[in-house]
Amino acid sequence: MTQRLNTILKKHHRLIILAILFWIPVVIFMKLAGEIIEKEPLPFDVPMMLAIHAHATEWWNSFFITFTNLGGVEGVLAIGAIITVYLIVKKRYNDLFLLVGGVGGAAIANAVLKLLFHRDRPSLWPRLVHETSFSFPSGHAMASASLATVIVLLFWQTRYRWWVVAAAGIYTIVIGFSRLYLGVHYPSDILAGWSVSVVWVVLVALITSHLKYTPKSTSKS
Repeated sequence: MTQRLNTILKKHHRLIILAILFWIPVVIFMKLAGEIIEKEPLPFDVPMMLAIHAHATEWWNSFFITFTNLGGVEGVLAIGAIITVYLIVKKRYNDLFLLVGGVGGAAIANAVLKLLFHRDRPSLWPRLVHETSFSFPSGHAMASASLATVIVLLFWQTRYRWWVVAAAGIYTIVIGFSRLYLGVHYPSDILAGWSVSVVWVVLVALITSHLKYTPKSTSKS
């Protein structure tokens, strides 16, 4: 039994990892979405934000106002453009589809979900940045997480994988934390944004993988 299990794990390890990356975020998002729909306050939202705000300083204000832009439209587009040029030069068009579909699709999903859930942003203290859209899920969290997940997948088969995983994780976490520090999102907004992005990118990765390995049809003359 053990030997058979090891064989299955070795043969289907990629599919198993993708399945885990898919279903765990799905469960997290469904739980959070259910609470938002029922207008139930999540017990960790406000206490966590107040704890973060208690350590606010002018230096941290400047740092997070600057850093949060890396997870916004301009920052993600700039990073994405650099990766796009690299993939085009290397003629990695399937990976380019993963990048555009993963990040672009996450942006569209975020806009749709914000309109569906219609959650107001927190107003626990004067916000340090001006935001006009709805709160759930966080657009910055989704943009940064989708970009980071795509980059990890692009480098997964290289010797740099764990360095990339560490850098992508730090980038995503700091962007998410910046939104809490600035007072424009609840922690549940961030968790939901991360979850949706991972699920979406995994789906796009599965489609890309299928396209990559699907043999071309040949016609008989």
